Amino acid sequence: MRRDSPRAILTVLTGLNALNYLDRYVGAATLPLMLSSLAISDAAGGLLQSAFIITYALVCPFVGWVGDRSPRLRLAAAGVFVWSVATVASGLAPTYAVLLLARAIVGVGEASYAVITPSVLSDCYPPERRARVLGIFYAAIPVGSALGYVVGGLVGAALGWRAAFLLAGAPGMLLAFVLLLLVEPPRGAQDAAGAGAATPLSLGASLRALVARRSWVSNTVAQVIYTFAMGGLATWMPTYFVRERGIPLATAASTFGAILVAAGFLGTLLGGRLSDALAPRMAGAHFVLSGVSLAASIAFTLPAVLAPSPVVFWPATFVTLLLLFMNIGPLNAAMANVLPADLRARGFAVTTSVMHLLGDAASPWLIGVASDAVGLTVPVLATGSLLVVAGIVLLLGRGSLVHDMRFLRCF
Repeated sequence: MRRDSPRAILTVLTGLNALNYLDRYVGAATLPLMLSSLAISDAAGGLLQSAFIITYALVCPFVGWVGDRSPRLRLAAAGVFVWSVATVASGLAPTYAVLLLARAIVGVGEASYAVITPSVLSDCYPPERRARVLGIFYAAIPVGSALGYVVGGLVGAALGWRAAFLLAGAPGMLLAFVLLLLVEPPRGAQDAAGAGAATPLSLGASLRALVARRSWVSNTVAQVIYTFAMGGLATWMPTYFVRERGIPLATAASTFGAILVAAGFLGTLLGGRLSDALAPRMAGAHFVLSGVSLAASIAFTLPAVLAPSPVVFWPATFVTLLLLFMNIGPLNAAMANVLPADLRARGFAVTTSVMHLLGDAASPWLIGVASDAVGLTVPVLATGSLLVVAGIVLLLGRGSLVHDMRFLRCF
């Protein structure tokens, strides 16, 4: 397979994206062990994830601006190496303070990868195929997250949480160099003539160009709410099942991981394919599909959290995750399709930064604080209910998406 082949680029980027999320969520799976080993509160445990997200969000805009002006795959390779070294360092940390610093540095590496890759893939495939392709790429999220839960749960229970971090981080220190073998596509290679026309590179002009696209604003707001909920729940659900349902850590983490990979993989691929199929027949299909799936999730979130029997709460968890992951490909395709090529990395960077600073930078810590006061059930349930609001924002923003896509085609 050629080094400049879109399929080769998609395969490598998707595989590394799975590793990205494995390293991110191995900490969530081992959180009960870290709480006990380090003798820290739930709030301090939640802060480990929040510290990672804060650095991740702060670095994203810088990476976006650099990515629009320099070779993107080199920057992504550096990111993979940095997050992998920091994950290994997490397992070697002698104190909570060092562990907190290591998790924060993981955010620097992951930001250098996550912001760059959607723009690279957008230059490999035309607009009418992007939702499907980005669906494949983001299907790595549930796969990697599930592996993180499984590795963290099983290795953590058998060998301790430190061993889980070492095992998760080591592969990326070598695999980062695979990115340097790929040939990066030209910016705007798959856009209509003129769609990649020069956009001012100053910060103020770039932000004004983004805000002028109302669908970008609606998309970003919805993703802030979605990320707040998903980040908080992803961090605390294994602990919730251990503490509130009395399930052993290895069983809770591996079962949740298996459900996550099945529902997330299916939901991400299904969302991308349905969205691309509906787009020629329904104006604003990307927002409609995502909005409906998010709003409908509440019907299954309630039994997933409140039902006492695993016969009920595990299937409900599966359907909830299926609906939530259906929106990832469509929302990212909607964003790529309304931004010109030379603004695209910055658009993804700003959205990524905002959705994490206002989203899952706060939610793991806030859930931990609430848990210290009232237990885990109430904050988990309240967080899951917020996803309905994200769905409503997208459904109300459908008209702006139609307008912005027509506007871009005019140039």
